[in-house]
Amino acid sequence: MHGVGEAQSEVRRLLKERDAVLLVHYYQRAEVQDIADHLGDSLELSLRAASSKAKVIVFAGVDFMAETAKLVNPESIVLHPNVRAKCPMAGMIDAPSLRQWRSENPGVPVVAYVNTSAAVKAESDICCTSANAVEIVGSLGARKVLFVPDTNLALYVQRHLPDVDVECWPGYCHTHNEIQRDDIMRLKERHPGAEVVVHPECPPAVIDVADHVASTSGIIRWVQASKSRAFIIGTEEGLLHHLRKLRPDATFLQSPPPVCPNMKRITLFDVRDSLVRMETRIELDPELVSRARRPVERMLAHKRS
Repeated sequence: MHGVGEAQSEVRRLLKERDAVLLVHYYQRAEVQDIADHLGDSLELSLRAASSKAKVIVFAGVDFMAETAKLVNPESIVLHPNVRAKCPMAGMIDAPSLRQWRSENPGVPVVAYVNTSAAVKAESDICCTSANAVEIVGSLGARKVLFVPDTNLALYVQRHLPDVDVECWPGYCHTHNEIQRDDIMRLKERHPGAEVVVHPECPPAVIDVADHVASTSGIIRWVQASKSRAFIIGTEEGLLHHLRKLRPDATFLQSPPPVCPNMKRITLFDVRDSLVRMETRIELDPELVSRARRPVERMLAHKRS
């Protein structure tokens, strides 16, 4: 742990020297979360990146998150500490396939989950996160939309917007998809007073038995407001580090703990080394930035309105 403390201090020193800001997702390792300038979910961190005046943005998250930061703040240097930290779900859709679908379905809006590449965003009409997916799709006033790439989140949107035909792209989050109803029910049997709070990327059968469904930031708000002293949490285990800080009086349960190995690829020492070497920089073609930025900006403008 002594080495961890030294590395954390070095990261904070380097951030100051480089005029840099460290954005960290809730699913990151605890020792990285603990030194974040801003800790948040995809929407919160996108807003932070867009408003940042720092010369350098260090993004501790998977690849699409660092790309999104570059889209909304192209003037800043954006560093991704470990390029192997990729989102498998984002890889389940590509721009040529989406263009083909659009050519076969003219006039149908495409809503892209922020968990997509810049190239896919460029082919979409508007982006969303799990925090605002229902609101974004509802705001379009369309009778039919294509939602890419997360089927589970698309089905969750469909629950809340039964008058909209939400076509689902066949993608999913490995980590959330492995959260099973039977595991939740076994925990409920052992802890009958616990509230079940899950992420909308979970399978529909898990959504069915939840007391509340929300994005990572929404789960935090729910837990903070609740009088319950026990919670069954259906999302990546990294969020529990923050929840336990906020509610040391409460018990947080997961079985088995869902872990995203891709988020966990980024270590504290990766963050330090990225600042030392100023690597790896997110570089995007200016024309792609122009096209991909529009649907992200539409999402962010919707949030600000």
